[in-house]
Amino acid sequence: MATLTLNGLEAALGNLHLDPLPAFESTSPLEKPLDIARTYLAKIIESVAEVELDAAYNAIHWPNNVYNGDLVVILPKLSRGADPEEYGAQITHKFPRCPLFMLPFVDGVHLRMQFDIRSLARLLLPYIRDRNKSYGFDLSSGLRDPGDTESGSKSLVIEFSSPNIGDKFYGKHLRSTVLGSHLAQLHHAMGWDVYSINYLGDWSKKTALVGVGWEDLGLGSEEKFAQDPIGHLLEIYNEVEKRFAPEQRHAKEVRDKSLKGADEVNGEDTAVIESQGLFAKRNEFFTRMEDGDPRAVDLCKRFRDVSIEHYKALYSRLNVTFDEYSGESQVPVSTMNEIEQTLKAKGLLEEQEGSWLINMKKHGEKGGAAIIRDRTGSHTYLLRDIAAVVERHEKYQFDKMLYVVASDHDLHFQRVAKILDLMGMTDLSRKLQHVHFSKNSQVPEDTDRGDVLDGILVQSKRTMEKALLVDADKMSFLEESGHTTDSLGAAGLRLDGLRAKRATDHVCDFEQSVSFTHGTGPELLFTLAKVKGLRERQDIPDAADLTDDDLASIQDETFSDLLRTLAQFPDVIASSHKALEPSLIVSFLASVSGQVSESLVNLEDEDSISPSQAAVLDAARQVLENGLRLLGLWAPSD
Repeated sequence: MATLTLNGLEAALGNLHLDPLPAFESTSPLEKPLDIARTYLAKIIESVAEVELDAAYNAIHWPNNVYNGDLVVILPKLSRGADPEEYGAQITHKFPRCPLFMLPFVDGVHLRMQFDIRSLARLLLPYIRDRNKSYGFDLSSGLRDPGDTESGSKSLVIEFSSPNIGDKFYGKHLRSTVLGSHLAQLHHAMGWDVYSINYLGDWSKKTALVGVGWEDLGLGSEEKFAQDPIGHLLEIYNEVEKRFAPEQRHAKEVRDKSLKGADEVNGEDTAVIESQGLFAKRNEFFTRMEDGDPRAVDLCKRFRDVSIEHYKALYSRLNVTFDEYSGESQVPVSTMNEIEQTLKAKGLLEEQEGSWLINMKKHGEKGGAAIIRDRTGSHTYLLRDIAAVVERHEKYQFDKMLYVVASDHDLHFQRVAKILDLMGMTDLSRKLQHVHFSKNSQVPEDTDRGDVLDGILVQSKRTMEKALLVDADKMSFLEESGHTTDSLGAAGLRLDGLRAKRATDHVCDFEQSVSFTHGTGPELLFTLAKVKGLRERQDIPDAADLTDDDLASIQDETFSDLLRTLAQFPDVIASSHKALEPSLIVSFLASVSGQVSESLVNLEDEDSISPSQAAVLDAARQVLENGLRLLGLWAPSD
């Protein structure tokens, strides 16, 4: 545990014949090994380039890829207007010997640096081993004052998944689920207090349609509801929606004609149309819900409670948990009324055709009218969301709240923040962040029961079973690690939703997600299982016990590149945390997995593994474990 303290780290650096660690406020040498290298390199550049220390440090960049060096110095940042090659040659000529680095080389505008592998091994191997499960994570980033461990942790509320009761579980819900679960894990690993919320769509006119189907149309079956509540509610909703569709189309046609001034002949009115048929039944049921009618409220509560219990079991198969199952029905009417009164008192609300709304254009926003109460007198989803923000802040006193929702809700969350601003709650609105991803996130249409989460998980499991039929050896190996086809299928599903950048369109690819090709969930877990097995069969030496002769066995490109890559892990995590972009971590772990596999292939057999090679592979095991746990992938036995 020597490197966990600054004094211990200084001693380890002294053993490498390095001067005391230069101090920089913006660095985290106890969390990021690359920061150690940055500070020493900055001190050298300050001297040989004859520039200020801050200028030297700011010219140092991380190339993201070991094949481009471990660190690079951007030469034009040191001397504007100088010829990079000539200037770089001058610096290289004056560059002193440093135990951490090989001599640099000039590449265009870059001065590329590469670690001395022996020194890196003596520093990094104990560094990773000392930190164990915490390697990669900077807990100070979650502190209210990063310089004061007694300042307390910042608080994050994160809302994700949020399916609608009685409606389909869309691809957008699946992607929100895996993204949100990962971001909750990531913030927790970085020292935040995290509260995850599943905000169910359980109090809307869609909910009312399910109620109409159950009560008025006789579509509800207690037997089916007991067997598959989520599937049966969807069945009811689909049937009611099918019957309702002609009325909705007719109302839209009349509304469109009216807007064009082309309906002077028959004089139809959408208000009249919506006072009849299923429009009327839906609105009546929703009014009963809003007015607290016991029968309507109890039925909706039953739908909600039973659905939550079933969702909990389904989410657990994806390694997803929530601290709170909230929803539209849980927002207090009193809070909504208070917000409505505040909006009226500030002169923000206008009445238009029976609806109460805010004209957003008057306040410099796009999108026209933001409806707070519709013409039936019902609270809108927008008002409920604003009230939910206020309620959550009172309950959790959060420093940040993330909404992990598809990009088709951009306007909605912009309105939530803007209306809070208009109410004088700017400090609160600034704490909100919409973590959006492509609205084109889908489950293939031909997926059997792909409109419910259970169907998606079953499809993933079946596809995994087929994949393993052709590779029984892999299945046997993974079963020994505690995996099942269900857990492997779910792991593939999770990683499939995390590997693409958030802004990228995504269609769930079941066959690809459960394959053992580069960078998939099963492939990463298989690699981890192999190096964990190696650890059980090999003695892993302390870095201090490794001789120079033994360290020569990791000088080859395969092992040296792997070791250099492992040093980047904390920087990858920090970049992902800043951008809220899990694809960075997935790509990094895929690279580690590929290098581990290549290293194992290049060995003749396990008996030929040197102590240094075993130590590097064990460090890779730790990085894979930490990264996969962060992505929600681990064996049930863990």
